[in-house]
Amino acid sequence: MKYLLILCVFTSFVFAKLNIAVSIIPQKNFVEKIAGEKANVFAIVKPGASPHTYEPKPSELKEISQANIYFPIKIDFENAWLEKFATQNRDMKIVEMTKGVNFITMKKHKHHAGKEETIIKPDPHTWTSALNVKIMAKTIYETLIEIDAVNKEFYRNNYLNFLDEINLTDKKIREILIDVNNNSKFMVFHPAWGYFAREYGLVQFPVEIEGKEPKPKELIKIIEEAKKENIKAIFTQSEFSTKSAQTIADSLNIKVLKETPLAEDWSENLIKMANAIANNN
Repeated sequence: MKYLLILCVFTSFVFAKLNIAVSIIPQKNFVEKIAGEKANVFAIVKPGASPHTYEPKPSELKEISQANIYFPIKIDFENAWLEKFATQNRDMKIVEMTKGVNFITMKKHKHHAGKEETIIKPDPHTWTSALNVKIMAKTIYETLIEIDAVNKEFYRNNYLNFLDEINLTDKKIREILIDVNNNSKFMVFHPAWGYFAREYGLVQFPVEIEGKEPKPKELIKIIEEAKKENIKAIFTQSEFSTKSAQTIADSLNIKVLKETPLAEDWSENLIKMANAIANNN
């Protein structure tokens, strides 16, 4: 009976899955590629919601309290919640998924005491780059084998397979964009494609700044610049208003294309974006 009890405890431990929390849907895909069936992975920000302003629900806070690992990604809502998550679950290992990433900087304007301050902050949309995802994959792999060394070989095989998938995705994108001129501009409502643009020699032309619709005067300037650049389409996403984008599209008689960087299938999504740029260049 004693040995049976020990065996049951050992079996429960061996087959227990890790509970892993991430901030956004694409991260869930990355972790699942490497952790496979050894982990339950959940994303805090649900589809259709903006990760810049998200407030976790009680059900999501409960999941955080049961997590073994949390991978933040430097997205805006974490600024208000990361410390609370750490306090709520002191046993949870918090590992910044983007460590080692070469960040693009963004300017943010802040009004304080009647004065406007310019703050330089890192662009959080790191997952739109194949190179960045390789860096993240390494961080995920190293974290998993540290927490669960017993399954190191399993994680290693999945990690190598994922690297192959990333390389193939990158190759396909380069083939799709082969006839697109270097430094070609593509118009986006929300500036979420900076890393994608940097990696493939493109320039994103954003409409909104810091999540705000442009004012009428700014909108006129944007439309004039878009005419000069011969912009043929504007990319929007469901997480943000499309009012200004539609106004620009109507003025220029161009298409509005919905492409969200927050889709679950990261590889398919980036290939889809490359095709849309190539076809509208």
